[in-house]
Amino acid sequence: MLDGNAILFETDRYGMRSHASWGSLSDAMLVFLNQDAYDRFRLNKEDYELLKELEAEQKKAEKKEAAGKAKEEKKKDDKKDDKADEKKAAKEINVELDGIEDRIVRLTPNSSNMASAILSKDGESLYYLSSFEGGFDLWKTELRKHNTRLLHKLNSGWAGMEMDEKGNIFLLSGSSIQKMAAAGEKLTPCAIKPR
Repeated sequence: MLDGNAILFETDRYGMRSHASWGSLSDAMLVFLNQDAYDRFRLNKEDYELLKELEAEQKKAEKKEAAGKAKEEKKKDDKKDDKADEKKAAKEINVELDGIEDRIVRLTPNSSNMASAILSKDGESLYYLSSFEGGFDLWKTELRKHNTRLLHKLNSGWAGMEMDEKGNIFLLSGSSIQKMAAAGEKLTPCAIKPR
């Protein structure tokens, strides 16, 4: 999650444990692999917006500088090294193991019977399937606002979800597959095309 700077996992650390086959209650947790990602996550909404504006300005300045250097280099040498381009494309992830146990955050407000959890691409929202009364339902937690609400009442006996590279969520519950666009919260049925 978060461009490889965090790992989302599920644990029953705070919930009811499975004793005598009664089942357990779990939470969605996030562990940050470096201090910078953790500090960004902990910013309040106003400070985070200011940071995003500053980074956007810095990117514009870097692009102008890179464009100027690229023109100079193109004049010198028109040949490109493919291996150098591959190295530039691969993004390195900084993993700091010192103090990693202090960078674990509980995302769900209370323990529950969870089926699946997904963090949005921007890291602002947690979507999870949880069963409180009856079957599994889709819940959403806005992490900066600390606001949790029931998004869709599914009342399904089992459920699962996956996210594609664009940020769309595909929800499998009961005998249907539904899609929720990254920009909205509306579920639309997916037609399955035979091969």
